[in-house]
Amino acid sequence: MTRPFPQRERLTPHSVRLAPATPLAAHVLTVLVAVTAAAPFRMSGPVIFALSSLSLFYVALSGRVTLPHWTIVAFVGWCAVTVSWSIVPAESINGVLILAVSSLALWCLVHQLDREAVYRALATAVKVLLVGSLLVYILFPVSGREQTADHFGALRGLFIQRNSAAFVLAAGLLLFVYLAASPSFRHRKRWAAWALFALAMLLATESSTGLAVGVVSCAVLLFLVRLRTWARSVRQLFAVLLLSVTAVAVVGTLQDLAWVSRLLGRDTTLTGRTFIWSLLEPYIRAEPWTGYGWAAVWTPESLMARAMWGVARFRFPHAHNAYLDALAQVGAAGLVLLLLVCVTILAVAGRRVVTGTGDVWAVWPFAVTFFLLLYGISENSFMSYFGWDLLVIALALLAAHGATSGDDGHGAEPSTARPAAGGTTVRSGGPR
Repeated sequence: MTRPFPQRERLTPHSVRLAPATPLAAHVLTVLVAVTAAAPFRMSGPVIFALSSLSLFYVALSGRVTLPHWTIVAFVGWCAVTVSWSIVPAESINGVLILAVSSLALWCLVHQLDREAVYRALATAVKVLLVGSLLVYILFPVSGREQTADHFGALRGLFIQRNSAAFVLAAGLLLFVYLAASPSFRHRKRWAAWALFALAMLLATESSTGLAVGVVSCAVLLFLVRLRTWARSVRQLFAVLLLSVTAVAVVGTLQDLAWVSRLLGRDTTLTGRTFIWSLLEPYIRAEPWTGYGWAAVWTPESLMARAMWGVARFRFPHAHNAYLDALAQVGAAGLVLLLLVCVTILAVAGRRVVTGTGDVWAVWPFAVTFFLLLYGISENSFMSYFGWDLLVIALALLAAHGATSGDDGHGAEPSTARPAAGGTTVRSGGPR
């Protein structure tokens, strides 16, 4: 009797694990974030508005447009109200349009993607800026390096100034450290290598603020990743201690900035920042609650900015302090609404990390918000369009996905998704 040949094993779609295809929405998110991070540049406002509008048009065709969290709507709405008393109404109108359309586009794009796709899109945007900046730094030294006497030759890359480059590179460093430390992502050694690359580029900018804030924020992030593995009672105890230390540090900083100067290795004026703050202070006192209009203060058409530039005998594009900048543009009412967005992220993300089984997916939203608040002491931070975009993305990630243990990024996760007309899936719901 003839022995039959052994049959070959049939390959089914589940037999070979293929890398998931990148959704088009992720590419759209990458482009929008990369262009916004590179701003300001010539015609950056119209370019960002056009890209945001196209992104929103794509969202409308592929899914359903959903309103952002009410804290974001409230802040954008207040910025729109400031147009009525803006010192440069045209600039305020343009700024509000960019803010509103980009916020809505980012919120909807994040809701169309799973969490890993969002983080990979952000990482791709930072990679493009890193590699592009290195090439410009090497091949076009006049454009890619600082040409002023202060920090001559420091890395500027694709950005208008080294401090702008440092802010984006520090944010990128924080993202890569999270991807390397989180158990929810594959190829963690590659992400660690990108983190080292980002750190090297950050050092090349010679920005002590970017380096100090970046390192401190990464330390907080790594602590939170480790914290989530501890017992719940221990996590809660350390959370109380961390909040207490943070509160004391913030109060101490507001009362005396000298220790910050010593920490960063600078003079007591924080390289001229305190002089800028003293010029801005009388204007803030004159309009403490309403400010002078969103995006209206730091423009050549602003008599207020021109007066300060005349006294200082040099131009500065912002207050070098996000909190004072917010007071100048949208007043105390606007600053409170903006900080309410930050507090919402910290509260929701912190609760997910500290309580239950510990949600590793909530670590980056918490860490990046902490990073922006800390960076805001001496730079524009969350008052820049890129900084605001990071806040929107962080809150959208928390709103679009419920809390999970996060130990395996490739397993099933609870979803708030529901089918829409035509089979398109959209997610709804706020942060829990």
